[in-house]
Amino acid sequence: MHFRRLSTCLLLALLLQGSVSAETPKAWGYIGWWQPQSWRTVALGQLDRLLFFELKVSPTGEIAERHGWPEKWADLRLAARQNNTPLDLTLTLFEPAAFNTLFSSTNATVRLLDEASSLAGGEGVNGLQLDFEIYSHARPDAIDRYREFVGALSKRLRLQSPPKNLSVFLPVGGESRLYDAATLGQVDHVVLQGYDSHWLESKAAGPVAPLTGNDAVTWEKAVALGASLGVPNTRMLLGFPLYGYEWMVKGQTLRSATIGKGSTTSFAPIHVDRPHDIEFNVQDQVRRYGASHDTASGSSYYQFRRKDGQYMEGWFEDWWTLGRKIDYLLNEQLGGIAFFSLGYDDGQLVDYFFRRRGPRSLQDLIDQIEKAKTPPTQ
Repeated sequence: MHFRRLSTCLLLALLLQGSVSAETPKAWGYIGWWQPQSWRTVALGQLDRLLFFELKVSPTGEIAERHGWPEKWADLRLAARQNNTPLDLTLTLFEPAAFNTLFSSTNATVRLLDEASSLAGGEGVNGLQLDFEIYSHARPDAIDRYREFVGALSKRLRLQSPPKNLSVFLPVGGESRLYDAATLGQVDHVVLQGYDSHWLESKAAGPVAPLTGNDAVTWEKAVALGASLGVPNTRMLLGFPLYGYEWMVKGQTLRSATIGKGSTTSFAPIHVDRPHDIEFNVQDQVRRYGASHDTASGSSYYQFRRKDGQYMEGWFEDWWTLGRKIDYLLNEQLGGIAFFSLGYDDGQLVDYFFRRRGPRSLQDLIDQIEKAKTPPTQ
């Protein structure tokens, strides 16, 4: 019986060999510090990389907030190691003033270089991601020193044993461009901003992560930006939101003007570690009010009117929109997708990606066939 099963697996593997490509898109997943159990919603062994989010960088070059890393994350580190899933740390900096202060100081820049190198050398850490999002003015001299910092950090990580991965998050739009082609040529992967085309304070409702269309941020425009900076398609990943936004709006016309600040929605109910700022989930709203697909943007939305007469509009990503984006990844031979953040979909959309992607290697295919043949335990 064992021989017959093995023979069947090998035969199927050979028949399907053509469908298992080296260009199979990768799946990365961010683990938000505010949801410490979110990694349990996905099959870690199917993820190509985990990213712990976040370690906040201060203007002095020190790590101002570690969110319990590494002491409070022993279970995550163990699970990643047992599943052979690389685990990276995400360093963040979002304030222009802090960026200018940090990278206008040689001492602060060197301090951050030492801190980052030390973090990458920690037990169970496979790399770092720099998520420095500066949308307003950054001083030219600070940008120059930041680019030098990225190059120096890349060299240090490559010298570690084993060498560590370095990725960056590349914002779309904004007044300042932190990266040039030479700098991005020194990193292993680039995660393109594929979401927040509309945000909580947007003046009009609209898609969060449009694939196409006239919005300032779309997947197509993000890829075009990466290409203009010399990033090969296979090193680009697109950020995919597992959350949506809902706004009070002034009318029932699609993309109506908003009234005040919107609300964040999760795709599915969050049963454990639900963030305090998430009041609704998309699936409940869609069951109540229905939903539509917007073919122009490749995103989904719902509209309704509350009992008090207030018009509401919500935008989100679902299986249909993810399917279109997977097709885009495959057609353009892009590196993959980065889900933000794990748990907001209760694992449903991430699992859909795994199934659509298929096996990543012949061994993965054989393992899946064996698992399917194994009777469930009683």
